[in-house]
Amino acid sequence: MYGTSMKKRLSKTDWLDHGLRTLAVSGANSLKAEPLSRSLKVSRGSFYWHFKDIDHFQTDLLACWKKRATDDIIAEIKKIDGDSTRLAALMKKAMRGTDDLERAIRSWATENSAVAETVSIVDETRLAYLAEILIAAGVAPSQVRSRTAFIYWARLGQIMMDVNKTELSDADIEGLAKLLQS
Repeated sequence: MYGTSMKKRLSKTDWLDHGLRTLAVSGANSLKAEPLSRSLKVSRGSFYWHFKDIDHFQTDLLACWKKRATDDIIAEIKKIDGDSTRLAALMKKAMRGTDDLERAIRSWATENSAVAETVSIVDETRLAYLAEILIAAGVAPSQVRSRTAFIYWARLGQIMMDVNKTELSDADIEGLAKLLQS
């Protein structure tokens, strides 16, 4: 009945994926229905099928980022056996990822209070999980807060500097993780 040239209907996930890619490459000012629709070669109606307005799209976009960049990673690391190996696994995962999206969201947060609130929640979640890893690995409670802060500050510095990801070997990262857990 339908020809093979008929385009597949875009899902909400397709829109969110495209929004995250666009944000990472072009920044928050590019998150508008018309340019996003045009770049996907679809009508704005497709956008409005899934999102009431741009504010709802941006809210869903931030929730998607939080889930993928924090909640899913924490769930993945929690599956690793051995309390002493989780920090190294988390550090490897974080230090090998691309940072364009994280940088774009943090930049956006300087201009938008709703984004800043989401970033704050993400930071608190990540810091709490880092503390949980350090406590489970046997770090003295008096040292957990400062080490957690140090690890996270180092990661944020790496994100904002766009440091070459190949500078630290797996052995380097594992050595740092052991040092921070001793």
